[in-house]
Amino acid sequence: LAAAGRPLGLYGDPHLAPPVTQEGVEREPLRTMRTPYRAYRVAPSRAGNGLAAYVRDPRASMQVWSRHEGYPGEARYLEFHKIRWPGGLKLWRVTGGDVDLGAKAPYEPALARESAEGHAHHFAGLLQGLSRDDSPGPDGVIVAPFDTELFGHWWFEGPYFLGQVYRTLTGCAEVRPVTGSRHLADHPARVAIRLPAGTWGANGDFSMWLNDRTAWTWQRLWPLEEAFWNVAGDALADPAARHVLEQAARQMLLAQSSDWQFIISTGAVVDYAERRFRLHCDDADRLVAALTPGSGVSLDEGRTLADALDRRDPLFPGLLPAVAAALAGSRSIAVS
Repeated sequence: LAAAGRPLGLYGDPHLAPPVTQEGVEREPLRTMRTPYRAYRVAPSRAGNGLAAYVRDPRASMQVWSRHEGYPGEARYLEFHKIRWPGGLKLWRVTGGDVDLGAKAPYEPALARESAEGHAHHFAGLLQGLSRDDSPGPDGVIVAPFDTELFGHWWFEGPYFLGQVYRTLTGCAEVRPVTGSRHLADHPARVAIRLPAGTWGANGDFSMWLNDRTAWTWQRLWPLEEAFWNVAGDALADPAARHVLEQAARQMLLAQSSDWQFIISTGAVVDYAERRFRLHCDDADRLVAALTPGSGVSLDEGRTLADALDRRDPLFPGLLPAVAAALAGSRSIAVS
């Protein structure tokens, strides 16, 4: 997406135009405009600081993420898919990508640990090589983002690998770990591009989440979201209704998880995804109805349901301030 992004010149969005120097508008070679090793300005924000985008480095990402081309497919690592029942223990190693589950060899922790150390050193060397060969100067950044579930869940040795990577990079002059916010503070994004619409999913577009198999989920979500925001303001102003509103927001967030559409599109455990999606939508609907006068569902019924859901889904604490912030443009409400 960054490579396809249109550079913004003098006549682009004034918030995104390249900075003006004493010599005139700053212009940079196309090569550096397209590099993944820098942050780009992509949009202004209400706060006035603008929005910056980082670009994932394909080589560093694939090396860690891919089971087929990267480290997790190592023959010595724990096999995720073969599980002993009863007990649920995993006792086998990958052995080989084309090895049938019945032929997997026993897992040997010492060998797996040895491989993780070797891969950590290899990855650190890869980062150093990218820094020397491709990164544009001292303000360059190599971005390799991953779902945290990769480390320890899909890839059992992943946490140990990460620890070894950081130990290997200790004292390295070429590469040092840094957070995105720290890098932006030290090296503000100066080059602006207008990114095209796209995602990390198949085809680089939105078809993984919106297609013939998932369209019904969005038709269910949109009225639910509208109904929630229609009652949110009055519910925030009523202390007796806030608990119900908070749980309604929680169920709506669970229903909005993009995992449901992803699972449906890939064809993996579709019945589970559909069941979970409908469950959270139904619960959110009932809670919103309890906040809607004349719906036939009382506020007491809503509170009883919210109490039960607190035990089932105790996550996303402190949602009410976020709801209030979203409504701040239309009314001022104090939330305790």
